[in-house]
Amino acid sequence: MAVGQKRRKTGTAGGRKRKAGKKPLLIDRGRLFLLSGVLAILCVLLLFINVLYGGEASAACGSGSIFAGEARPVPAAPAAPSSGSSSGPAASAPGPAAGGSGPAALSAAGTPGASGTPAAAPVASRLSTPSPESETAVTGGEPLAIQPRERDPLSGIPQAQEGARLAFVIDDAGQSRAALRRYLAVPLPLAIAVLPKLANTKESAAMVRSAGKELMLHQPMQAENLDLWAGPGAITPGMGLGEIKALIAENLAELGEGVRGLNNHEGSLITEDEVRIGAVLDAAQDRGLFFMDSRTSAQTKAPDAARIRGMQILERDVFIDNVLEREAMLQQIREGLVLANKQGSAIMIGHVDKSADILPDLLTELAPLLRERGYQLVTPSQLLDR
Repeated sequence: MAVGQKRRKTGTAGGRKRKAGKKPLLIDRGRLFLLSGVLAILCVLLLFINVLYGGEASAACGSGSIFAGEARPVPAAPAAPSSGSSSGPAASAPGPAAGGSGPAALSAAGTPGASGTPAAAPVASRLSTPSPESETAVTGGEPLAIQPRERDPLSGIPQAQEGARLAFVIDDAGQSRAALRRYLAVPLPLAIAVLPKLANTKESAAMVRSAGKELMLHQPMQAENLDLWAGPGAITPGMGLGEIKALIAENLAELGEGVRGLNNHEGSLITEDEVRIGAVLDAAQDRGLFFMDSRTSAQTKAPDAARIRGMQILERDVFIDNVLEREAMLQQIREGLVLANKQGSAIMIGHVDKSADILPDLLTELAPLLRERGYQLVTPSQLLDR
């Protein structure tokens, strides 16, 4: 019995030692609850900041209950929600952030790390301004790409001033009938200038008449560069005045009835010669036709020759298709609009075969916009009627 009693005493003593060993654990738990209280206050502050600035709370705040003394990871949302469920990849975490109010709603979805704690989501800031290309909106937790706004097609078209008038002339018809058809379909009062003595000259003139467009003779003339051939039916420096008039009459007859005027194809060498360009003006004036100087030379004498005769002539303002690119052509047309608003009218020239793949479509697109802006779209002959 003595031995048994001794064992009980030993057991009692051992028990006391174990109780003595639990006293520090009670102190540690008190500190733990104190620390939990501090963390709770920090968490509330984080949520308050989150609401103010639209960011996302720290993962430590949304990972589980901090009062239990341990982290409880929030399970990741399922990859495919069940039918009828509104929860998606951004299932909300418990707590104030779960309400999903405004752009500051917290997402608890994430890929758990090695410790089982979800990875923190990046913090979004309202202070950053995304570019139009990268701008996104968040709807239901899923990013929805916002397409950049299309440029207003009217943005580059100035308003017409005092009924500014525009005349479009398309040169070099008489070659491709397919290209000519594309221009004849443009809903503008175009003037088409037809080259003489080509395989499709007569048919091209007939097509222009049938389409109701204004018909012109595109009279070839020799350029300063003698290596450039102006084509058949051209006026050359060696011709006399009578020969020039006879050639023009022959070319006009080939086109048939309905020709309203003529302009020069190439021709810098002839237009710089006041005597010979004067013969061209005489031939036009005798038949009641207008003459339009294509201004292939800045030293043209056509205005001087017209002034001597008391004759009013037209002059080209813009070549549309020097550069065969849509934007370059559009820019040339814009320059023509500026001139029209400044001087009351503008004549712009394109070419049938050169730009048939671009310019007809561009003019078709611009036609209603030009009318909406208040421009008067006329033929060259109508510029002389006023």
